[in-house]
Amino acid sequence: MIYTASDLHGCLDDWKDLLQKIRFTDKDTMFVLGDYVDFGPDPIGLLHDMMERPNVFPILGNHELRFVRNAHKIPADATMETLPTLLDADALRSIREWVADGGQRTLMQYLELDEEGREAILDYIGEMTLYEETEADGVSFVLTHSGIADFDLDKALDDYPPEAFLTAHPMPGMEYFEDRTVIVGHTPTYRLEGGTAGRILDDGGIIYIDCGAAHKDEGGRIGCLRLDDFEEFYAG
Repeated sequence: MIYTASDLHGCLDDWKDLLQKIRFTDKDTMFVLGDYVDFGPDPIGLLHDMMERPNVFPILGNHELRFVRNAHKIPADATMETLPTLLDADALRSIREWVADGGQRTLMQYLELDEEGREAILDYIGEMTLYEETEADGVSFVLTHSGIADFDLDKALDDYPPEAFLTAHPMPGMEYFEDRTVIVGHTPTYRLEGGTAGRILDDGGIIYIDCGAAHKDEGGRIGCLRLDDFEEFYAG
């Protein structure tokens, strides 16, 4: 079976509950559409869990990109206490902005890793794809974190810049392809017209699966779609 989920945001326990609920095995495939870090309780633990699962395929999200860009500014010997004294003004401002936007737990856990552990995390993120294409039961899918910004039907997916897959905000009623269904995360479904907190929104040409796992105060949880039969699963 082929599954997809998105925007787990450090919710490791909910992720594990989901895998148990769908009875995920080595014979299954899971595509996760970005945003594993920030906001939630255990972002680094979530990445470690995913790293150990060869049939879980991570797609890059904007929060991973922000994390990596800030992590590369951090000296190898930095700790949470010494970090402010080791950075120049621009780097410190960037990290403070990231922390204020949900990155504090990610930063703290990252700094607790040794040098080898930090490199492993950054290598894993560096290998993430910007999109995936798959097929299930005769239906073709394009999977990406946010959609495709400045979409051009005559443009090959490989010709878009990375940001096109990380910052798009397709609205219900839009359609990218006539022959392929696009599945996206990035924007919690409760913020979309016709969307409901904690529920996948299937709008025909685009399916929105960010069910707001990091926004439990809004009724958010992890949403998961099985592509073989479009059955929905939830955890959190």
